[in-house]
Amino acid sequence: MSDATERTVVLCEGAELAVEVARAAAHVGVQVEPRPSSDPAADAAMVLQAGGVAALAVATPPSPRALVSLASAAHGRQGPVVAAILAPPDDAAATVALAGDLGIVAVDEVRPFASALALVRGGARAPWAAATRQLPDVDRVRLARVVGVTERSGGRLVRADDGQLGWTDGDSVHRIGEPRDAALAIAALSAASGPSAHAASILEGVDRSAVQEVLFGPPRPLSDPASKAALQPYGVPVPVEELCTSPSRASAEAARMGFPVRIALASPDLRIWDHPDLAVDGVDNAARVRDVFRQMMTLAKSRTPAARLLGVTVTATSVARALLRVELRPLPEGLVLAQIGFADPHGVAAGDHTRTALPAPVDRIERVLARLAGATLLLSGTPTQRRETVDAIADVLLRLAAFARDHHDEVESVEVDPMAVLVGGGVELREACVRVGDAFLRSLEAPAAGG
Repeated sequence: MSDATERTVVLCEGAELAVEVARAAAHVGVQVEPRPSSDPAADAAMVLQAGGVAALAVATPPSPRALVSLASAAHGRQGPVVAAILAPPDDAAATVALAGDLGIVAVDEVRPFASALALVRGGARAPWAAATRQLPDVDRVRLARVVGVTERSGGRLVRADDGQLGWTDGDSVHRIGEPRDAALAIAALSAASGPSAHAASILEGVDRSAVQEVLFGPPRPLSDPASKAALQPYGVPVPVEELCTSPSRASAEAARMGFPVRIALASPDLRIWDHPDLAVDGVDNAARVRDVFRQMMTLAKSRTPAARLLGVTVTATSVARALLRVELRPLPEGLVLAQIGFADPHGVAAGDHTRTALPAPVDRIERVLARLAGATLLLSGTPTQRRETVDAIADVLLRLAAFARDHHDEVESVEVDPMAVLVGGGVELREACVRVGDAFLRSLEAPAAGG
């Protein structure tokens, strides 16, 4: 950041948190100016835009939009913004991860927050690459997950007074707190390092007029076939499938594809992830296809009489080794919020998901996938197999993000459930839903309002 003697303004959610921040900062010798605030993220961004040095400590997770604004305000400064996000564990973990992907050094406790401030204010650029040879073995064990033992490019970690660790690049020693707090702070700096999500990749040759033809209309969720039609110009992979409006057409298409097939209801009002019984896998003969068609339409009508029923999709069978659920929403600064998790019942029940901002480099997307508890389902195999899987997932995520970014005025969200990671390699979108906002209605009303 700026001059090391300048006080860091810490915008705090409440007076109690401000007092706790002041005590933790004093423990490591960092000069701070805690300020209670009703909107810490916005106020911190204002301090940064005015040329000041700011951090924040909150108990309510900032919204993704607030984090993007904060990261934008800090962009190009001498050091990153540091944030303490003291929320319930699930909320804190997702927000801390997203903040790190945006280049914000985020932790979920006040003492590691003070340690991170000490590192940043001391000028540490890559403390995870610091030498640790002068530390006792017990401290090296505590730091082993985040600090390299043989690197020399990140300064040195040493013992300071009062059982604390210190960081030095040879000039002076900066206290950075107890080993466990220092380890969490160093991990947060590592997570915030590297290329940020601002490095956008542009897809060329996309026929946007074809997309607009599908999106045009009032606010509504598009059916799976319409959603895939909107996404198709962006080259997203979909399975071999056909929309069929009669039992005979469904059986003919199934015979052409080869049995067994998957039969799923096509309706913008009844999504398969909400009604899993409206999809049947392993249908293995023409007579069964016709029976499933009739039974599915009857069940759908009885469940929601007003639902729009377009027919069924007949899909060629493919075998997945993992099923993901992905939801994307446009953010400011040309970014897209992506929530990624497992779509199988165990993954859903466990809440196994994470968030990030796209576009992002493939290496960062791999780090995002590694945050999932079930990451071994995606990242197992040989290094070549792992790279192929990551590349395939990243390619689809970036194409979906490009769609959401290019049509942020019209599109509220894009949901894919599931996105199948196939046993034979590759990825396919099995069920998708694009939600269209009110942009077209507003464009029609604008001339009348102007007159």
